[in-house]
Amino acid sequence: MKHLSHKKLIVVLSFTLLAMTAIIITFTILKLTHINNQPENRTEEQTTEEKPEENLEEEPEETPAPEPTKEESEAPVPIGGNCSMKLGNLMLINANYTVDTNFIANRRNELIDLTATYGIKEANQWNGTPMLTAEAGTHLNDMLNAYSAENQGHSLSTMSCFRSVGTSCGRLCAATGTSDHHTGLTCDLIDTTYGSTLDTDYLSSHPDWQWLHQNSYKYGFIDRYVPEWAGSSMNEPLNVNEAGTTGYYETWHFRYVGIPAATDIATGKYNNGAYDSLEHYLKATGKINSLTSGDC
Repeated sequence: MKHLSHKKLIVVLSFTLLAMTAIIITFTILKLTHINNQPENRTEEQTTEEKPEENLEEEPEETPAPEPTKEESEAPVPIGGNCSMKLGNLMLINANYTVDTNFIANRRNELIDLTATYGIKEANQWNGTPMLTAEAGTHLNDMLNAYSAENQGHSLSTMSCFRSVGTSCGRLCAATGTSDHHTGLTCDLIDTTYGSTLDTDYLSSHPDWQWLHQNSYKYGFIDRYVPEWAGSSMNEPLNVNEAGTTGYYETWHFRYVGIPAATDIATGKYNNGAYDSLEHYLKATGKINSLTSGDC
């Protein structure tokens, strides 16, 4: 009998422990539930007082984003342009860095009339109105005035600046989309006193082109197509390669790039002291990765 009473006692104690455990668990669950539901039951006063704390918790999401990569920080490419358009005055348009008609049309709307603004004359009226960007136009006017001041009785005229279409007359002409004239930074220049034909064979009889070659960089312009960078004879196929060749030799073609870059190019800072090409300069300074793939 005593043995049975002892077993009953154990059973009673076991049930008692189970019941207490169940009560503790239930109480714990109810407490957790109450805590989780507490924000929903806050009074308006409590919510108002705790708002600053909530704002502090959100601050990490409002911290500045990481520094942008090179690609993200660069200006977007204008519609119809190529990646070099982000270089502004140093933009490159040639057989490998082309633009479409959308870019050309948009570019034209950004240019000023050089005749109306500065009285600069166009030697051949059939070329239309000479047009450049406002910055390039100002520097061109300064350069033309300097030429006249140093060469009394002489003046320079344009022989085509901005062109909306290319030309197809052989090696000396560029097709639409590949012409440096689409930049709105370029003019063919001539002193008609020495003749009105653009021909490289006439260089020796054209002191105007010689003066421009030697002095244009002072006004932010470069001799865009010097013979050293033509790449091959004008009788051979166009050659615009990774070395920095331009494919052309033109003694009258001057391009605005800004005074610092023009000075580096004309003095050969990246070409052992010899006149540089725009292509080679852009590659040497790391502004363009490849001269043949159109990669900046």
